[in-house]
Amino acid sequence: MSEIIILQSGDAAALNPNRSGFAHGFGIFETIKLSQGRLCFWEAHWQRFYDSAVDLGLPLDHTPEGALAAIRELVQAEGLRDGTVKISLLKEGTGARCYVYARPAMATTASVRLQLTTKHPLNEHSCLAGHKTHNYMENMLLLESARAEGYADVLRVNTAGVLAETTVANLFFIREGRLCTPALSTGILPGVIRAEVIQVADSLAIPVEEGSYTPAVLQAAEVVFLTNSSVSIRSMDTISGAGLDLMLPSEPRALLDALTSGLSDVEMKKSVLLLDD
Repeated sequence: MSEIIILQSGDAAALNPNRSGFAHGFGIFETIKLSQGRLCFWEAHWQRFYDSAVDLGLPLDHTPEGALAAIRELVQAEGLRDGTVKISLLKEGTGARCYVYARPAMATTASVRLQLTTKHPLNEHSCLAGHKTHNYMENMLLLESARAEGYADVLRVNTAGVLAETTVANLFFIREGRLCTPALSTGILPGVIRAEVIQVADSLAIPVEEGSYTPAVLQAAEVVFLTNSSVSIRSMDTISGAGLDLMLPSEPRALLDALTSGLSDVEMKKSVLLLDD
């Protein structure tokens, strides 16, 4: 079994430029929230990491206990209480090498504007669809372009023209008391927070619908919000682009507040303490 490489602040990883991990971005990763010394939703992140390794043929010869021990060593050595922990598996010859490291949480903007685009559809037929891979350049190009124009993120459709996800988050909207989100069959990433929000909604008896939606359906939305491991839930106020110019209601959002509160409670229950008070 290969060792897990722990990269502390200031460390650098030596990568062979002729190996696929470096040359082709052949690898997978997880971005995990660290809050008050607790690693959030570790089991779900590890399961997705493991499933992608199996599906994409990346050898993963580590146990979740071994990976968690490496993350704990990193967090304790750095004295980290809040931030972002990452675990990566990069192809290396006929095997793969696993790394754990930390970075500041991805910067967010004050903007709550979402840009809709149909020019760069998500390919739901790609063999990488549904996996969190190191092939992330397309997402970053779109995100940087949108932020330069004052948007928080880009909402994409897939090749069938139905709503998919943003560059770094899953999409939800509420209409007529129902929580709606694009189905996994649209090619989206099976987000850890997405799954938790759906479970919270079920526990609150909020009807949930996973489906295929054209952008026009957002005209009837009462609330639109994004989810990922860094921001948990983030509500959007406006959506524009591709013929859509939508300003969402600003009145109290009872269902969104209930989901946010419920998710916060679940996050605490499903976290692993790595750093004592």
